[in-house]
This record gives sequence, C-alpha cells and structure tokens, in this order.
Amino acid sequence: MPSADTIYALASARGRAGVAVIRLSGPQSDAALLSLGITDLPLPRRTSLQKLLDTRDGSVLDEALIIRFAEGSGFTGEQSAEIQCHGGPAVVAAILKALGNLPDLRLADPGEFTRRAFDAGRLDLVQIEALADLVSSETEVQRKAALIQSDGALGRLIREWSDTLTKSCALLEATIDFADEDIPEETYDLVTEKVFHVKHSIASMLKTAVFSERFRNGWRIAVIGAPNAGKSSLINALARRDIAITSPIAGTTRDAIEVSLDLKGYPVTLIDTAGMRETADAIETVGVSRARQTAETADMRIALSAHDAPMTDVISGLLQPHDLRVMNKSDERISGTYDLYISAQAGEGLDQLIDQITKRLDFSDPSSGAVLLRERHDKALRDTLSAIERYISQTDDAHFSVRDAPEIAAEHLREARQALGSITGDTGVEQLLDVIFSEFCLGK
Repeated sequence: MPSADTIYALASARGRAGVAVIRLSGPQSDAALLSLGITDLPLPRRTSLQKLLDTRDGSVLDEALIIRFAEGSGFTGEQSAEIQCHGGPAVVAAILKALGNLPDLRLADPGEFTRRAFDAGRLDLVQIEALADLVSSETEVQRKAALIQSDGALGRLIREWSDTLTKSCALLEATIDFADEDIPEETYDLVTEKVFHVKHSIASMLKTAVFSERFRNGWRIAVIGAPNAGKSSLINALARRDIAITSPIAGTTRDAIEVSLDLKGYPVTLIDTAGMRETADAIETVGVSRARQTAETADMRIALSAHDAPMTDVISGLLQPHDLRVMNKSDERISGTYDLYISAQAGEGLDQLIDQITKRLDFSDPSSGAVLLRERHDKALRDTLSAIERYISQTDDAHFSVRDAPEIAAEHLREARQALGSITGDTGVEQLLDVIFSEFCLGK
C-alpha cells in the first residue's frame, strides 16, 4: 500500500561533490516539483534539465536534471522523483530548505525509502540486508558478495523450502480431514522424504555460517614471534604506513595492535602481538599472556623468526597446519623449516607472503554461489531445524507416530515455516524492522 506521506532526503553523500542526488517518494512528488517552478514535467524515466526556483521569492536555486518514476516503477514502488543538482553544500542546503517549506513534504527517517520498497513487496529482508552490505562494503569480494545476495538468491531458496513444507503440511492436514478413509502409507513417507530434503539442505547451508562472519568482518591474522623478530615492522610494511612503534629494544610492543587491510580484495585484520618470552616485567607479562590468547583465537598465525629472535617451542606449540613460518631479517637461508624468507624492513618477499596468506585462509569466490548468512539468518535456520527435528522424532516413535497424531506433526512443520518466513520478512518480523532499517542513511 502506498504511503500517504511524501518524503524527501539527500541520497548522495554529504560534502562537496560534482553532483548531488535528492530523492522524493510519495503521492505529492509531482506537486513538489511543480512548486519548485518546474512547469514542464518530464515523462517517467526520462531526464529533463530544469531551473529550480525558491518557493519564497522565485529566485533561481540551481539548474538540475529531473527524473520521475510512475507508481510501481521506481525503487520504492510509489510515485517518486530524483533531483540531480550541483553538489555544492550551499546548493544542496538551499534545495532541501525549499522542499522543507512545502506543506505536504517531510524529511525521511533513516532507511525509510528502503522500508517503503519492502512494504511494496519490491525487496525482501534478505535483499535489503544485502543492500546495507553493499553500501558498507570496503573490499572487492565484499562488493561482489553483496551484489549476488541482492539478486534474491537466498530469498528464492528460503521460499522454495517454505513451499515444500507448506505442501507437506497440506498433505498431513488432508489426512486429518479424511481420517475415516484408508490413507496410503506412502502419503506419510512422501511427507517425511520432503522434510528430510529440507533438513539436509539447511544443515548444509549452516556450515557456511563461520565463513559468512569472516567475509563480513574479516579474517583475523596474528603475527607472533619472539621479541625483535620484526613483527611491528612487518605490520607497518603490509599496511604501508606506521601503525606500530618499532624499536631495537626488546619488549616495545606490550599490547595487541590491530589494523584492517584489503588483501587482494579480501578483508583481513592483522594483529601485532607482544614478543613471547619469559620476563620479570609485570606489564610485559600481561602483554605476553594476551599475545598467546590472540594467537589461539585467530584464524591464522604468522610465526616470524629472525637470526637474533629464533622460534621457540612455546611459539611452535601454537601453530596449526595452515599457519605460516616466516624467516625475517636474513639474506641467507638459515637452517629450519620455513615457508618464506622475507625482509620486512626492505620490503622483500611481501608479495609472496600475501599470496601465501590468501591461499591458506578459507577464502571462496562469492560468485561460486556461496551464501552469506547474518546472525539472525543463522538463528532462524537453526529454529527451523529444531522444529523439523521434532517432526522427525515423531516419525521414529513407534508409540506416537505421524499417522497417530498428524495434527501435532503438522504443527511442527508450521513452526518450521514460521521460522523460515522470518528470514525473508514474510512472517513475524515487525520487531526486527526498525533495527534493520536503522542501518541506512536518510536518503536510503
């Protein structure tokens, strides 16, 4: 249902720019354009260069491109328009002020344009969240993943599962309506087969939950080693700026220092840790303890050694098969098992190090079809599985089978459908909407 209100907001970023975009949506969009002195409204989806006039004194505000969208054809599904004006802050402020003086317009709330697109059925919640991911994407693979998600693939899959459960539920309810009839045993077997298919598909998707979190928030890589191994120098070299303090004095790094990087398009957080050694310094002891904790919880560890800071048994004990053993500050091949020889100070071997990192972490190309789940998707899918498991346990119960109590079995499937529908916004999500749409800016 179209809203009775007409809203407006700046849709492009604030600040000086060549072009700014101001968006309007609602039944008074055309009237607002006419109030700004536009006498010849362009046809929908056609651009027209027009002079915008101040509503108070008729002075020229700017010369801008006007685009109109008929109801059902624009982003929000409502009658809407865009004003593409010059991006100077004073120009934008003057046009926004003129719109604000109109009686039938109001400034949009955060995410309200997207909320209207959802209410009009033009986007489901998964696509809306993908849109938020696209706006906040910082790396190339995050951008690709968000675009794939915004295409609605996950929503289509959720609805496919939901349709399967709906048909299964309908079959069970038919056995209730015709309880006096001789119901073929194959009916119950068919329902259970369909439910098992949904169960296995959801369980397979849930295996990507950890991957999804890493894709959004980045993989955490701890750089560990003895004091003076060159960990801080390596962090600075990879970040291409001075992040950590470097010094020939052992124990300079006392606390973990994090830096977010884009490595070949993938989001990565590098963590500079305190040098691991036995020490009587109370503060350094805390730093060493935190370094161990960081190393244990990281997705990957780079164990850095140097001729004057060799690998210790404590450090080796923290390493896992996919971790990297790197020798730093050496022009010669020192004996030992190392994956790479580099010079962080001279910048030698860093490209090879980045190649090794991206090969060893659990990276996947989002275009391969991997589905990125949010925390609420993960919970809803687990709730769905829980309801399905209750149905399956009934099929295994010789004393309380689906045949004996199809109404209870059908209720389990209805609960599963309800949980699935909360992902796409088809059922029970009113309490989530304000939280989801608050992620957007005013013009989105």
